[in-house]
Amino acid sequence: MAIFKDHTINVKQLLGFIPEALITNLSVTTRIDHYAKVLHGNKLFYLLLYGILDNEKLSQRTLEDTFNDSVFKILFNLDEDETVRRSSISERLSKVDPDYFKQIYECIYEQFAELYALTERKKYNLIRVDSSMVSETTSKLLEGIDNKSGKKAVKYSIAFDGVLPCHSNVFTKPTYGSEDIALPEAIMEHKKRGRSPEYLCNGQRPAINQDNAGL
Repeated sequence: MAIFKDHTINVKQLLGFIPEALITNLSVTTRIDHYAKVLHGNKLFYLLLYGILDNEKLSQRTLEDTFNDSVFKILFNLDEDETVRRSSISERLSKVDPDYFKQIYECIYEQFAELYALTERKKYNLIRVDSSMVSETTSKLLEGIDNKSGKKAVKYSIAFDGVLPCHSNVFTKPTYGSEDIALPEAIMEHKKRGRSPEYLCNGQRPAINQDNAGL
């Protein structure tokens, strides 16, 4: 199976890899639809997925326009009279359980990983790990790394296996401002999943205690 270079796939084909039973089951186990009137978990997932694919820059305004568009409603079998406003999207995103989306992604990732033969998996057995800091005003973040400038930051650490992101961490405590703490933890969590790849952090191999890490 080759890397997806120059490979095109439409939304309907992409959704074919995502079992509806999984989305329905997660809606129950994560209670994502608790108190939701219109933007149920499956609709929110479809909206975000379609919005990312259909827009160069994603915003609450573009998500509102996307949901209220007749093409989107036909594609996802929604009632024509269903509508949402930006304020509703904003409120829903602020309270939704992100584990719902994480579990959907992990399920799909495992499906694709199984399509690789052993020789192909070895070829992509180098995991790259890197972090990004995203800042927002303190009034919009309940928790985060406070840099005393009127903003708080959230650190996202992502592991990439050469084909797809294979692990992620979200750090909000001040100690994780240091990559010497954040990256080793991301590596250790990924390693607990049973794989033994070689890691590159920010382009360099991490200086982790070999006895503790088992690398």
